[in-house]
Amino acid sequence: MTDLERLLRDLDTAPNADLERRTLITAGAADQVVRADSPIGDVWIAWSPRGITGLIPRFAADTIEAFLEAHRRTAYGADALPSDLADAIDRGLSEGETVGLPIDYSGIAPFQVSVLRTCASIPPGVVRPYGWIADEIHNPGSVRAVGTALGRNPIPLLVPCHRVVRSDGSVGNYAFGPDIKHQLLVREGAILA
Repeated sequence: MTDLERLLRDLDTAPNADLERRTLITAGAADQVVRADSPIGDVWIAWSPRGITGLIPRFAADTIEAFLEAHRRTAYGADALPSDLADAIDRGLSEGETVGLPIDYSGIAPFQVSVLRTCASIPPGVVRPYGWIADEIHNPGSVRAVGTALGRNPIPLLVPCHRVVRSDGSVGNYAFGPDIKHQLLVREGAILA
């Protein structure tokens, strides 16, 4: 048993632990986390009452501890996703259409939120350069900052930063490496295999 699992077990057995956890989650001061099957394989999903706060493939964080460290928000393990959220995430991951997904951007700096929202508007099968996002957010000199904001994207598979490429059309960097980015773009038909 890991230290985190022991801590969670001890919290579960402490008086009023369930009430405290439910209160924090309901107030939006803590997220819930599950490991779930998805159309692209096992993923870690975190969510709050306002929406999805994190989603990464399991290969990027093989344990809940690794996910929670990367997530950087207080979170508690859950048994399952709410069914409506699970359906929306499955559609987003299988079809690539993520506009309208409930995303919780709280705790993220306003500049990064504007970058992520603009990125989320890029449809499946389309790529845009970093400069396009900078122009769309009315900050044309911020191309490097756009790249940094996308590099810190907590929901990289649903806020599709893989659809943002270099101005010369090359794939560029990605949180899970350029090969995964290339595979995602081929899967969506944005580039040829």
